[in-house]
Amino acid sequence: MTNPLKQIIKAVLPQPVITRIKQRRRKNQQKATFQNALRPSDVFFIGHPKSGNTWLAYMLGIVLQKDRSEKVTTANVGEFVPVIHVQDWKIARFAHLPDPRVFRNEAPVYPELYPKTIYIIRDARAALLSYYHHCSHDLEKLEGESFSWSIDEFLDEMLTVGCIKRLEPDLLRWDRQIAQWQERAKRQAVKFVKYEDLLANTKEEFRGVLEFAGIPCDEDLLNLAVQRGTFKSMRKQEEIHGAESFPGEKGKSGFFVRKGKTDSWREEMTPAQIARIEKAFWPTLKALGYL
Repeated sequence: MTNPLKQIIKAVLPQPVITRIKQRRRKNQQKATFQNALRPSDVFFIGHPKSGNTWLAYMLGIVLQKDRSEKVTTANVGEFVPVIHVQDWKIARFAHLPDPRVFRNEAPVYPELYPKTIYIIRDARAALLSYYHHCSHDLEKLEGESFSWSIDEFLDEMLTVGCIKRLEPDLLRWDRQIAQWQERAKRQAVKFVKYEDLLANTKEEFRGVLEFAGIPCDEDLLNLAVQRGTFKSMRKQEEIHGAESFPGEKGKSGFFVRKGKTDSWREEMTPAQIARIEKAFWPTLKALGYL
């Protein structure tokens, strides 16, 4: 039977009001689900897309699983370090994972509730160039092979809006996301990791991440994770198993693991394109030592 109260509400209230009530109720339910599933030992791993998120998650997955037999791959890493972009309440689906759990999220919903956060930063010039290639791949899949998109068109949207609305409308602009986490670090446990430092001194930087997250790891397992986390090793993994973000492709229309360099933007972008990024993000780039 239809609930009489619901019939009365539908008759009295306009549809937009009913829709807002349902949305508010759903949001409250989602937050309650998140809070009930949250553990004090949970660690949240944040960063702008293409800042080394998958790389670090892959090494973390190896250590969390004590994986000495290549159970963790570039294709299934999400089973061990789950992605919950814009859907924090999804942590409830991973009650089977042991402590400490690590979750990846490029657009957090309840960041103020995170017990610990690892925030990875990469030079905006490199991160945006890599993200351009990633978005181009995804949009070509959506719109077909005739799809054509220049770096300038990509920058028009990224520097103005801060995201590519067709793909990740909830993403914050590179500098604004960093500023938010720098502010949160004043009252929450946040560890900042620079991609460039991780690349230059992988073992010691990764050791610091594990210590912050409270993840136990012996020296042999640490060495194994670092060795398997090299660009050459991860590219081989992708050729064999595919990539989490490019399921089933195995390099057929480009690799998710592209170059693993810090400054390929110098070769792939024009001086004018580089200048646009530097002008937009100048204060943050300078403060982080990228200029």
